[in-house]
Amino acid sequence: MKTEHKIINGDCVEELNKLKDKSVDLIVTDPPFNIGKDYGRYKDRKKKDDYIEWCKEWLHECIRVLKDGGSLYLFNYPENNAYLMPFLDEHLTFKRWMTRHYPVNTGMSPTNFTRSQHSILFYVKGKKPRIFNKDDIAEPYRNPTDKRILERIRNGSKGKTPYDVFQFNIVKNVNKDKTEHPCQLPKSLIEIFIKASSKKGDLVLDPFGGSFTTSAVAKELNRHSISIEINPEYCRIGKERLSQFTK
Repeated sequence: MKTEHKIINGDCVEELNKLKDKSVDLIVTDPPFNIGKDYGRYKDRKKKDDYIEWCKEWLHECIRVLKDGGSLYLFNYPENNAYLMPFLDEHLTFKRWMTRHYPVNTGMSPTNFTRSQHSILFYVKGKKPRIFNKDDIAEPYRNPTDKRILERIRNGSKGKTPYDVFQFNIVKNVNKDKTEHPCQLPKSLIEIFIKASSKKGDLVLDPFGGSFTTSAVAKELNRHSISIEINPEYCRIGKERLSQFTK
C-alpha cells in the first residue's frame, strides 16, 4: 500500500504544537539523554531540572496529539525515565517498564559498574490500548513439546509474548544500515513496538527523528509516519533512508 512519510526540520515543541489533537496512532521516540552527545543543533547538556522540564514540555504535546487508546514508547536512561514517570502517570496509563540490554566492551569505569541498558516506558492513552498485536510479535515457545504448550498451539496460539527485556547490540559501523547519527537504534527492536501497537495505515510519530529508524520501519511495515528533527543534516539522512524503500 502507498504510505506517506513527512520529515519536518524544526524544534520538536514548536512543530508538535502544529499537529492536531488526537491525530496520531502511535509514538515511538528516542530523545537526547542529556549526556553531552554532539547532535549538531542541540545542546545535550542541560541542568537536570531544566532537562526534565523540557521533556515534560514535549511529552505534553505528544499526549495531546495521541489518539485515545494510542500507545507511547519512550526510550531513555533509567534515571531520566524515573523522573518522568510521575508526570506520565498523571495523563496516561502505565503498561510496562522495559529494558533494552546492549552488551558492550567500551565505556568501562574504574569507579562504577558499566552501563549496558536503556529503559523503555510503555504507556497508553486511556484505560487500555486500542490495539496490541500479540500474534505479530509472538516468539517460539521454549518448550514446544510440553502438553500445555501443544494444547495452546492446537488452539491457534502463534507463540509466547516477548519478555520485557530485549537484548539488541549497538548498531556498529560495519552494519549496512549505520548512519552518521551518534545514537542509532536497531530496526529490529523498533519493529517489535510498531508491529505490536499499530496496524497497516496507522500514523506513527517520532518527535526526535535522529537516524530516522522509526520512520524507516514504519514505511517497511506499511504505516504512515511523521518525524521531527532539528538538524537539517539528519533530515537529509532520513530522506535517503526512506528513499531506499519503494512502498
